[in-house]
Amino acid sequence: MPELRARHERLQMALSFACIWLIWGSTFLVIRYAIADIPPLLMCGLRLALAGALLLGWAAATGAHWPRGVEWRNAALVGVLLPGIGNAAVTIGVAHVPSGLVALLVSTIPLWMALLASFGRDAAPPGKQALLGLVLGFAGIALLLGPGVAGHHDAPIQPGWALIPVFGSLSWAWGSLWSRRAAMPASPLMSTAVGLAAAGLVLVLLAAGVGDFGRWNIAATRPSAWAALVYLAVFGSVFGFGAYLFLLRRVAPSIVATYAFVNPVVAIALGWTLGGESLTPRTLTAAAVVLAAVMIITTARPAARGAAAPAGAGAVPARRP
Repeated sequence: MPELRARHERLQMALSFACIWLIWGSTFLVIRYAIADIPPLLMCGLRLALAGALLLGWAAATGAHWPRGVEWRNAALVGVLLPGIGNAAVTIGVAHVPSGLVALLVSTIPLWMALLASFGRDAAPPGKQALLGLVLGFAGIALLLGPGVAGHHDAPIQPGWALIPVFGSLSWAWGSLWSRRAAMPASPLMSTAVGLAAAGLVLVLLAAGVGDFGRWNIAATRPSAWAALVYLAVFGSVFGFGAYLFLLRRVAPSIVATYAFVNPVVAIALGWTLGGESLTPRTLTAAAVVLAAVMIITTARPAARGAAAPAGAGAVPARRP
């Protein structure tokens, strides 16, 4: 029996890493198929609302304690700042920028966390290693956003659209740091569920306010878009977050954080092979610089990095689609 149990846990860990490495990496391209027929903001809201409802049911079924008092507000706010603004920025970005490049821009969240952690009441100035990572990271971003980078159909990328995922990453980083000081639900699963549900509700209301429902032709929505929406909600969010929380309880955080390096590689490979996205020497060089910077930042000592992974939705420093 012990051998069978150990084999079962190894299988669970292998599947969990597949979720956070491969499924999370694939979500960037899958977003393209979903927003082909569903307005981006509305699609993102529906995805997060569905994922939040499913995770709330999962948390309740497993006996997780419901939030109390201010924990409701804090979990909801973290959800809006992280998966809400973060995923909405990614979704809008993918509509105008190759999905692989969006994944690279999102992978810079540890850079923003290290930079933001240098200010405020509990400021922790970056050490030499973290400072090197910041310099490299922002050099890589400049290379990605500079003139002449090819986008969809080899047309030049408009830097304004590329800056939207950067803004989403900044929101995710700031929300992650704020959540470390806030009173959050004891259960990370419940915290994540409440945050996703709140983010989904806010985005659906915002989509309604800007007229997305009027622009969405439900009858003309192709099966591929529906399948992509379900994939993003169920596999990308529910299974992805579940796998992430499972691994955090059993594996060192530094090993779990490897998804931050793997996701952009998977996204770029899928975007090039399946999505017809351009892959130029400049893009590869920028990708290498950004990923090296992220590795330097995430392997810096906590005191120099100034940011540890908080619980719940804030525990996902670079996911985010």
